[in-house]
Amino acid sequence: MKIVSIVICRWKHDRGGDPDKPVILCGAYALQSFGFFERSTVRDMARFFSKTCVSKTAPGKMQRLEHEGQYCYVVSKQDGIAGALLADAEYPQRAAFSLLNNLVLDFVNAKKGQWDQGHVDDSMTWAPLDEAVVKYQDPMQADKIMQIQKDLDDTKDVLYNTIDSVLERGQKLDDLIDKSNDISMQSKKFYKTAKKHNQCCVMM
Repeated sequence: MKIVSIVICRWKHDRGGDPDKPVILCGAYALQSFGFFERSTVRDMARFFSKTCVSKTAPGKMQRLEHEGQYCYVVSKQDGIAGALLADAEYPQRAAFSLLNNLVLDFVNAKKGQWDQGHVDDSMTWAPLDEAVVKYQDPMQADKIMQIQKDLDDTKDVLYNTIDSVLERGQKLDDLIDKSNDISMQSKKFYKTAKKHNQCCVMM
């Protein structure tokens, strides 16, 4: 079981029809298990999937989205901040949501008055995020968080979907990847090759 990435995003739900996409304020990635030449692609795809999942999660909701047997956990707050955690299917759901919720709340408190001014990706740094992506590779470390956050004990309000099911009618994930400016041409080519050989799981 492993976490691949954790990101904190600014996502202004209250702007209604605003076409702006989520902005990744800061992110942390665990890429050691991937080959050297795969790492930039995995990072690109992790960021893309995180943004896509955040954009499909309503304010005040928690959602788990599945793709190719991997999971993206999203905690979206009412004030326009959201967190996304990418992990494999073996990582415990309660640990993922508890960790992510705790990180989002701590980030808001630590960066009060700053985070809502972030309009470009990677405009902020936050050391606890880098520490968390290492420490919580072992979900047992999240036990203390789960004990503290009793409000997450009951997960009946969590939405369960696949990425494909939350896309707009007629949209396809592969088309969004092709059109994305957040993914390098090299990463797009690598993704297509991996998918062709049924190795898409290496992306996450």
